[in-house]
Amino acid sequence: MPKIDLLSWPQALGPLDVDASHPALPPVTPSPSPPADAADAAANARYVRRLGPHHFAYLRAVAEGLAPVDCARRYLGVEHGHQARTAHREAVDAVRAVARRRGDSAWRLIGLSFQTDGAGSARLALEDFVAEHGLDGFGEGDALTLYEEAWPADRRAVRGQRLRQRQLALLRRLEGLSAETPLASDLVSGWFDDVTAGKLIAAGMVSLGELNARVSSGGRWYAALPAVGIAKAERIASHLATLLPRDVAGAKPLFALTATPSLFTPARSRSPSSYSSAFSSPASLACLPSEDTGLVDLSDATSAGALTSTSLLRAGSDLQAVQGWIQARAGSVATARAYRREAHRLLLWLQYECEGATLSQMSINDCGAYLAFLQNIPTRWISRERALPGTLGWAPFRGSLSHASCRQAIVIVASMFTWLQSAQYLAGNPWLLVNQKTGDDRNKQMLDSKALSEAAVLEVLRFIDGQVPSASRARIRFILRFLEAVGLRSAELLSATLGDLRMEPEGWVMQVHGKGAKNRVAAVPGQALHALEEYLLERGMGSIRTAPPAAPLLASTQDPMASIGYQALYEHVKGWLARAVRASSLPTNERERLLGATTHWLRHTFGTRAIAREVPLDVIQAQMGHASIQTTTAIYGRTPIKRRVDELGKAFG
Repeated sequence: MPKIDLLSWPQALGPLDVDASHPALPPVTPSPSPPADAADAAANARYVRRLGPHHFAYLRAVAEGLAPVDCARRYLGVEHGHQARTAHREAVDAVRAVARRRGDSAWRLIGLSFQTDGAGSARLALEDFVAEHGLDGFGEGDALTLYEEAWPADRRAVRGQRLRQRQLALLRRLEGLSAETPLASDLVSGWFDDVTAGKLIAAGMVSLGELNARVSSGGRWYAALPAVGIAKAERIASHLATLLPRDVAGAKPLFALTATPSLFTPARSRSPSSYSSAFSSPASLACLPSEDTGLVDLSDATSAGALTSTSLLRAGSDLQAVQGWIQARAGSVATARAYRREAHRLLLWLQYECEGATLSQMSINDCGAYLAFLQNIPTRWISRERALPGTLGWAPFRGSLSHASCRQAIVIVASMFTWLQSAQYLAGNPWLLVNQKTGDDRNKQMLDSKALSEAAVLEVLRFIDGQVPSASRARIRFILRFLEAVGLRSAELLSATLGDLRMEPEGWVMQVHGKGAKNRVAAVPGQALHALEEYLLERGMGSIRTAPPAAPLLASTQDPMASIGYQALYEHVKGWLARAVRASSLPTNERERLLGATTHWLRHTFGTRAIAREVPLDVIQAQMGHASIQTTTAIYGRTPIKRRVDELGKAFG
């Protein structure tokens, strides 16, 4: 720590005002700061807007000799060490201004650290001095006198200690007079630096109370904050803890599908006619662990459906019936997971909110109540804790459902009831008598699409071409150009091999094994062929005609014959796109939108670009493998809007 004599202290600060009892001062140093040449990304950000107890705690810690960088991270919530300089200066200036307004002559002491150990640090301890000189028989006063004569105190250290005590007393006095107590209703912009506050407000955490509720909910509460990972989130939470006490979440009920009565209300009486004697003692089912629902123990469960002798489904309980529906109808693992999640949520709701009712007992009124429940999930049903399903702390929902998620849940549940009625497990389907329409999301921007504009694609390619040649660069360039021209899904690209491409009389095509295990033929236009030829040359495999047919279309950067998985593709594309977008000259709003771009955005880019270039809709539908042309027009329908604007402009322009 460099020592700065008061005579060399910047004259702008003026003379240091001290009383006559301290005629000579020891060397002082301003609090150490990071090097001046350190990158300061937040040079213009403000760290102190409202003085709170944490600012005075920071200055006291600095006065005690602790490292300012560490103190700033702990008390002021700075993210990087190079920001400590700005945060320290603003805290010192704010507190000094308070002291000056109150006429305190020692205001310049604030923010300074004083030498108090100096030469005195080499003094022997009194006990060691007594032992070394054989003074055990001397009185305490005599031994102390001899000790002071042998080891005189460092005057400068003593004076420095007095000034430090004076500084600490001043800070305590000013804190009692001017420190504001943070309130849950205060805006985050008053207690966090500008950059962090901007991210929090954009994510909907406007007040300290809203932020506290998010943090207290646990889990990845910071997922909506751009460029904030675990480390930054922990610093935000730590700084918040210095402002407000953490919200204590209420105890969650144990959500698990069992035959036990509801924890909230007595079990609803069930009609004997609802059960079939043939299923009065069903065979035990194994527990069905799922990441989406609680562990289910059906060893004592009874028949829940209105079973008849003509039932096509051999199920002794609602859960068995649900499992039969999933096995019969789900065409993929993802679909099965979504079906199981929504069905088990409904079963849990019937058990905990409807007095233990079963699917066969669900009425029209229950359907309406469940619709309202999904649109306003109670707090006790939400948990972000990392608890295993079916254990304390786990809950069926991670948060409130979006409009689209709520609509999907109703569609899945209604289709389940229709199937169970067709299988004659249920006598009736109350969902057919309920208005299932949820309308459109009022806040959805219909013209927003997950697609890269032509300008954005050019900027991304310019960034990629400017990087050092590598296998990774060659692969991302191929992915970008190929998917933009062909429009494959991620899974379709990952499973494709060179043998799937063929030269037919109509031109180059490839067979695709797509969604729903359906095969289709996709055209491979010139842009895609050129991108593939370049990629194969980079992999050392020659041309399309000479490369091994078993070679994967998309390969590992280490082995040109080894395929890669979905996660590797996702991270590869997302990482390259994010870096390219940050380095681009695109408008700010477009850059912010594209920072979340993934591989699937390239499929949307194909659809949007094809419609904009007036490719017939039936061609786009067949190329992308959409079940209906309405899907194509609903997702990529900007061109019809342009045509509408142009035609009406001719008539009324």
